[in-house]
Amino acid sequence: MTIVRETIRETHQTLEAAGIPDARLEAEVMVMTVMPDDLAGIIGQRLERIPLAYILGYREFYGINVVVTPDVLIPRPETEGIVEHTLFMALMGMETRELSIADVGTGSGAIAVNLAIHLPAARIYAVDISEPALDVAAWNIRAHSVADRIRLGHGDLLEPVPESVDLIVANLPYIPTDRIPTLQPEVQCEPGAALDGGPDGLDLVRRLLAQAPGKLNSPGIILLELDPEQFPAAEAVALQHFPDAEITAEQDLSHRDRIMVISRP
Repeated sequence: MTIVRETIRETHQTLEAAGIPDARLEAEVMVMTVMPDDLAGIIGQRLERIPLAYILGYREFYGINVVVTPDVLIPRPETEGIVEHTLFMALMGMETRELSIADVGTGSGAIAVNLAIHLPAARIYAVDISEPALDVAAWNIRAHSVADRIRLGHGDLLEPVPESVDLIVANLPYIPTDRIPTLQPEVQCEPGAALDGGPDGLDLVRRLLAQAPGKLNSPGIILLELDPEQFPAAEAVALQHFPDAEITAEQDLSHRDRIMVISRP
């Protein structure tokens, strides 16, 4: 164990000196995950600012390992809130009927897979405009044995969803275009189409909300992950399409508004 601790310490120092975020945690993951002969190669890739999840080929998300490639956004801890709040609403408010759910912009399928695991009776549509992303999602769906509960769809936002659904969940690109060059190098390794939300970050959110009235049951709920600063503008758009909706905000682990909940009466 002394050798392991020393290796972690040295790896931590190397990563920290290069300005790698979460250097201590990544050092522990590297040392405990890979064979010693591979460690130098992985450290070298991290020093080139390749995300650790892409190097290892997976990321832990809501208790499961999700395969990731450079074709998909790496799942973030704050996105786990979408899963948690969707499960809460499904189990507490909609338990009397068989649920239908659309995961829009599914990417790796992390959200859809977790929902399928915890809501085995639900019908889930996981849709994305990126075919390579859907290939990754298909892999994760098979790996977690939920292929009988999730239907993949290729197309623009809600267009591939064949029916009205009870819940729409979406972690769409919401970073303003001019902010992307200022992000950490690791983030800039991720697919631009999964990050860039247009001038104010809300281009796809506006389009989704414009499509939603015809694809959301009544009652029905939409959950959107957003930047806290975007809530006032996004709420105004939501009320244009759902004037009778109740709109609330759920906070992330940093106690910042992160998930907008639009409840259609």
